[in-house]
Amino acid sequence: MALKRRIFLGAGLLALALGTWAEAWDSGLPASLDKLAANAWQESLLTAFGTFTYADTSLPSPFSRYLEDSLKSAITKSSKLKLFNKSVASAMDPAFREAYGSFFKNNSVDALLSGRYYLEGQAVRARLELTGLSDGVLLGTLDLRLPVSTLPSDLGVEPSSAASTTASSIGSLDAESGKGSLRVSVSTERGAGAVYRDGEKMVILVTVNKPAWLKVYHVDATGVVRLIWPNAYTSGRRIDPGAVMTIPGPGDGFEFDMVPPFGTEFIKVLASTQPFAVDEASSSKDDPFAELGTDARGAMTRGLALKASGAAELAEALASYVITHK
Repeated sequence: MALKRRIFLGAGLLALALGTWAEAWDSGLPASLDKLAANAWQESLLTAFGTFTYADTSLPSPFSRYLEDSLKSAITKSSKLKLFNKSVASAMDPAFREAYGSFFKNNSVDALLSGRYYLEGQAVRARLELTGLSDGVLLGTLDLRLPVSTLPSDLGVEPSSAASTTASSIGSLDAESGKGSLRVSVSTERGAGAVYRDGEKMVILVTVNKPAWLKVYHVDATGVVRLIWPNAYTSGRRIDPGAVMTIPGPGDGFEFDMVPPFGTEFIKVLASTQPFAVDEASSSKDDPFAELGTDARGAMTRGLALKASGAAELAEALASYVITHK
């Protein structure tokens, strides 16, 4: 599709002991959420949502958004938690916390609710964590269980095998990455592990702790790899520490709209204290992102080559998200 100020990146509980699931949810979950916040000194906590990912994979699945939506409904009946209905999930990463400091202060956001979930036999167990945003202190935890039989039949709980394979393949590209002091972080505005519905928009956030040259790759749900930074709208190649770079940036002539095909997609960032030797960036604003085939690891590894032969520090970061129709 031609670029018209928009780029399409496609490709991609709680059961209590008594009563039916719906009855248990309505009667029991709000009280459970109140207990989760019992250690907070405030009478009520304005709470933003973090991300909900599967087990220890850091990968989301369609269940992530299902859980989030369900909790939002329950919070409206909680006496202790009040919902801040705007995502600040990327604040879970300490690298982005400073950038959100004034935002939290100005909006009086008190806490972040996030968690992991596990498929255990015929049930899903979700472990929720409530974290204070002013000091990062864990205020409380809560384990909830949901029979699989209560879920929509086509709702995936575990990440797909293809997503797990891609994550493993591109998770670590160079043995020297991370051995120096250079650090890079990447997230979406909904966090690293978000779930987007068809038609929603995404913004990518990147930050480094020292001056660095960057490459940002996107792998869609069909495995196609594109270099999305630098791109045809980019005027520079190096970023400074501390600031949060957004893609799209202010004034960029495109947006990222989440459209089919549905599935898990990835953002991979490479950072170096020296310039990269290969510049794959597209110069055409009709197609601003260079397409690099379907061998994600091969394309990214080739992109690691540096112009200078001297010592350089390398760092990597990976974020994933899911596009779903629900």
